[in-house]
Amino acid sequence: MFASRGPSSQEGKASVVLPRYNLFGQNELIFDYNLLLANKKKCEGTLPENVRVAIQPTSTIDFSHAYHALQMPDLATFAGAGYPFTIRPDLAETMVIMGGNPSPGAVEAFLGMMGRFADSTGLPATRVTVTSQIEPSELEGKDILVLGASSVASSEQLFGSAPVRYHDGALHVTERTALQSAQNFFALGGRSSPEEAEQILYNARGFSGIVGFRSPFDSGRSVVALIADDPNALPQLVNGMADTKINAQIQGDLAVTDGEGMTSFAVGPTYWVGSLPVWMRVAYWFSQRPILMAASGLLLALLLAGPAYFYLNRQARRRLRDADEA
Repeated sequence: MFASRGPSSQEGKASVVLPRYNLFGQNELIFDYNLLLANKKKCEGTLPENVRVAIQPTSTIDFSHAYHALQMPDLATFAGAGYPFTIRPDLAETMVIMGGNPSPGAVEAFLGMMGRFADSTGLPATRVTVTSQIEPSELEGKDILVLGASSVASSEQLFGSAPVRYHDGALHVTERTALQSAQNFFALGGRSSPEEAEQILYNARGFSGIVGFRSPFDSGRSVVALIADDPNALPQLVNGMADTKINAQIQGDLAVTDGEGMTSFAVGPTYWVGSLPVWMRVAYWFSQRPILMAASGLLLALLLAGPAYFYLNRQARRRLRDADEA
C-alpha cells in the first residue's frame, strides 16, 4: 500500500516599497494574485482548483525607515484619521477638556469623536483622560482635544497662541505679528487672509467649527478645539466629518461651518511635530517660498561669480603681461 500524497506547499518572502505619496490617513492595501494557468489547447486561462494562497498573520508593514514628521496645524489629518490623537491607539497621550457641566450635545460629540478615533485605529479609546481643569503640569506631554462652547476660547492660558480668540461676546481672528506677515508675503499660496477669515466669523450666525494650534504646555504637542456658540450643535459638526465632501473641506488651522459645508483657513503660525533632518526642513521651507528661493539662488550665483571673475581677470592680465615680455 502506498500512502496518498498530500498537497505541496511553498512559502516565499518579498519586500514591497510603499511610496509615501500614496499613504494617507485612511489606506487600503490590496493583494492581487495572478493564478491563471495557460490552457494552450484552448488558448485561454483557467483558474486552478487546488491552489490556495494566504498571507502569514505575522507579516508586518515597516515604517521605521520613513521620516515621521508633519507641519502643523493640519486639520485635514485630524478630520481624516484623528491625527495627532490616534498616534497612540488607546489615546494614552490624549487629554480631553470639557466644561464642568457639559451639555448633552458636548457629551454626544465626545462619544462620537471616540468612535471616529476607534474607527481609525481599530482599538477602543481605553486610556483617554477627561478633565474640566487646565493644569499645565497635567497637560505636558499630551495632545489636547477641547469640546465645548465658543467662550472657552477666552482662556488666555489655553488659547494664547490660537488663531482665534473669544472677546466681546464673539470669536475674532488673532492679529499676526510683523514677522508672520513678512513670512506670509514670501510664502507660496495657501496661507489665508486674516481679514477674509474675520469677515466669515463676523457674518456667521451661530459659530460652529474646528480650531487647531500648538499646545502652550508642550511645543511638540497640539490642540484641536471643536467649539460652537451652541454646544448642542457639536454632534452635527462631528457627524459632518463622515461626509467625504465635508471632510475634504476641513483644512488649515480654522474650519468654519457654513450653509453648505465647511470653509477653511490657514491664518496662524505653523510648527513641526515629529523628527525631520535639518536639511529637509530647510529645503521644504524654501520650497514654500519661491521668491526667497529665487533671491537666494541669485545671491549665491553672485557670490560664486564675483571671485571667479576677479580670478579669471587676473589670470588674463598675467598672460598678456607674459606675452608682452616675450
